[in-house]
Amino acid sequence: MGKPYYQMTVQEVLDALKTSENGLTNDEAERRLKEYGPNEITEDAAVSKWMIFLSQFKDLLVIVLIVAGFISLAIGSVRDGAIMFIIVIINALIGFFQEYKANKVLARLKELITSPAKVKRNGELTEIPQSKLVPGDIVYIEAGDKVPADLRIIEAFNLRTNEFSLTGESVSQEKNNKAIMHDCILADRENMAYMGTTVASGSAYGVVVATGMKTEMGKIAGMTQATTTTQSPLQIELGILAKWLTGIVIIISIGLFGVALWQGLGLFMSMVYALGIAVAAVPQALPAQVTVALASTSKRLAEKKAVVKNLPSVETLGSTTVICTDKTGTLTKNEMTVTKLWFDDAEYQVTGIGYEPKGEILDEKGTPISEEKIKELEIMLDAATMASNAEIHPPDDQHSGWYPIGDPTEAALITLSMKAGTRSPKEDEENPEIHEFPFDSERKRMSSVRKFGDRLQLAMKGATDSVLSVAKYIYRDGRILPLTEEDKEKIQKLNETWSKRALRVLAIAFRPLEANGQDYVLEETEKDVVFLGLVGMIDPPKEGVKEAVASCHQAKIRIIVMTGDHAITAQAIGKEIGLSEEGAPPTYTGTQMKKMSDSELTDILMSHKSIIFSRVAPEDKLRIVMLLEAQDEVVAVTGDGVNDAPALKRAAIGVAMGQKGTDVAKEAAELVLLDDSFPTLVEAVKEGRTIYKNLRKTVLASMTTNMAELMVVLLGLAGIAMKNWAIPILAIQILAIDLLAEVLPLTCLTFDPPDENIMKMPPRDRKEHIMNFKNSVEVMFLGGLIGTLAFLNFVMFMKRQGIILTPEMMENPLFARATAITYLTIAYCQFVNILSRRDDEKSLFNKAFFSNKILLGSIVWSITMVFIGIYTPYVSDFLRFEGPQISDWIFILGASGIYLAVYETMKLFRRLRMAKA
Repeated sequence: MGKPYYQMTVQEVLDALKTSENGLTNDEAERRLKEYGPNEITEDAAVSKWMIFLSQFKDLLVIVLIVAGFISLAIGSVRDGAIMFIIVIINALIGFFQEYKANKVLARLKELITSPAKVKRNGELTEIPQSKLVPGDIVYIEAGDKVPADLRIIEAFNLRTNEFSLTGESVSQEKNNKAIMHDCILADRENMAYMGTTVASGSAYGVVVATGMKTEMGKIAGMTQATTTTQSPLQIELGILAKWLTGIVIIISIGLFGVALWQGLGLFMSMVYALGIAVAAVPQALPAQVTVALASTSKRLAEKKAVVKNLPSVETLGSTTVICTDKTGTLTKNEMTVTKLWFDDAEYQVTGIGYEPKGEILDEKGTPISEEKIKELEIMLDAATMASNAEIHPPDDQHSGWYPIGDPTEAALITLSMKAGTRSPKEDEENPEIHEFPFDSERKRMSSVRKFGDRLQLAMKGATDSVLSVAKYIYRDGRILPLTEEDKEKIQKLNETWSKRALRVLAIAFRPLEANGQDYVLEETEKDVVFLGLVGMIDPPKEGVKEAVASCHQAKIRIIVMTGDHAITAQAIGKEIGLSEEGAPPTYTGTQMKKMSDSELTDILMSHKSIIFSRVAPEDKLRIVMLLEAQDEVVAVTGDGVNDAPALKRAAIGVAMGQKGTDVAKEAAELVLLDDSFPTLVEAVKEGRTIYKNLRKTVLASMTTNMAELMVVLLGLAGIAMKNWAIPILAIQILAIDLLAEVLPLTCLTFDPPDENIMKMPPRDRKEHIMNFKNSVEVMFLGGLIGTLAFLNFVMFMKRQGIILTPEMMENPLFARATAITYLTIAYCQFVNILSRRDDEKSLFNKAFFSNKILLGSIVWSITMVFIGIYTPYVSDFLRFEGPQISDWIFILGASGIYLAVYETMKLFRRLRMAKA
């Protein structure tokens, strides 16, 4: 291809597209529609209900359970197999309903509005569906329209567009039809209007240069669809755990099979025995416990205005090491707000954020100004609003907050006037516009002739230099005085100071006119104006962002700002929210970034706690995320625009804004913030850290019980081999430990509240697995202790009864009572184990004991279920139990006490070691 369209003149563009200012004929448009296809963005196919359901079975831990179920059925243990399959299905249903519910919430958020496009066909302006636009069509756009395709402007009438969803810029962009004779980034192409952006003010004719997937939005959508997602840290961790369990089960099965053969059970019976015991020892409820924990956290996040689309993403938040955030709409409100005024030689501060007319004007001492002072300011505020065409409106069915119609800068001036109470609801009717001199890039100002009763007045706003160039007077002390060079110098200095703070500065002026029905000539009207003052505005940080950033610093989470906005604006916002603890964070532009090699950019990314990248394109954001991931960082990306979508999809956790975020961004993200709040994201990180910590407790507590069960079986095998004793516990009874005694408490253990210091710790080391060497040794020791105590109680029962229970006596009631004692010893030690697991260092009996009342209630419930299983007819027969007597309970509870004493002693030694360290 030759020159890009923005570098061509209007005629060159029309010639290249074989069209004219009268547009295409219907026949030619029909031919081109067949050639280029409809003007639509193709989307990834929606995930069906069945696919959401089937995705619940892909984790290795669930697969291990399914295989164990089939093995149980194959060896004739129908009850065991049925129980495992029921658990797997319950787990899948929980995960399915939570994810399906989240997708339904997002479906309600998504509004697909396809307004018709105004296009010239056969030389006449008509309306057609946007999907039927083709390259070469001449399209008319005006204030309030969404740009229907990529357009090269051929004729502009005071056109300004809002492009923040595509470029990240918070200020509307002036557009014209002049060719640009140099290379420039998308955000600086003043003669182009892009699909999906909106018209803030004015109107224009443009020729369609790209449609559908060929548009800038389409390219980003294609980049997003081609971007692959990564496996979550929790999925990786559970996969490692599943492999660990699989290895243990295989080793135990081989060992049991060998012992059984040695005992002469025969080949088939040895296999049945070995597989039955090994499968029973698999933590059947663990997948369901993980799913319930993630679902419950997802529900809590939903209550805090954060919708999770994919359950494992909940924990991914807790693993986050870097947050790559957009500026506009994420850190800032994406609502221009006047924060400074200068009038009559005095500087004022304005409170309130956004378009809601709620706030005050404060003097230099920070005190709200008097009604008398507001009356003095009214002349300036009236001139500012008279030189504006925007409107602001209160919340309605389509908008959750106050919203503007028209240019955001002008909307900020209207909001200011309403905060002061000087704007009449019928101001435009009472003071109608007689004539307007629109803004243009050469004059850098606009003015409006308004009728004031029987007189006329010119109201003007614009760049400070521009307004000063036509000003002859200044308003001071209620009088109109000559504007001196000293005055100009003072005004210019203040303008420079405010601009360095990234404020957008506008000068306001007025001029009384004669009401003589004259024709208004620009040069004769825009002269000898009275300079009134300055207003400074910015897209301000959202409430709570500064505190949320500080919380990230405490939690050792790095923040990288990736914005399409200008560097000076991003730096000012970064400074205001405390982005860097080391002064101003380093700032790089997209142009500088493109010149860096991956190695150079990686060095920059890894050597700073906070960085700002300004004027970046979608591919730049994606590159940053991929380079960080290559360094084993867990990256969360926030954004609301189309330009954020590829990075949102690629990141370990993509976070989109629900209110002002585009559909493309919400589709690409894993988490959607319904309140568009960065503090909500930090709260979600806290929940993510908490859920991992709680899942770790659950996994270790569960594995301890499984180790106890295996220890009892191994000691039982030794008893069989050496003494010809009966097995101390049956496979169905091992399953009963999981289902009756521990499944509910282990699940409720995940509801433990966050540790008060959880956001003062660094992110967890992804290389440090749950079942690492230290934890494996601890699980084997504690599980071995429980198993040994249970086996000793079985042996002591035989001693007390004065009998030896042999394999031939397994139908004897005393055998059923002995296995019940083994079962109860493991169950009650597990209750102690679960309560002790809540904190690795603190004693079980600390002030937080009652902080998880659901857990305490679940233990009471499980104790009840255990009693039902032991003492209720039919149920006890099914489980092959005989109820222990009071004398037996002394040994059961005694074993639990011994286990508690050992655990508390371990914790005491840990506290002593930490105190020394």
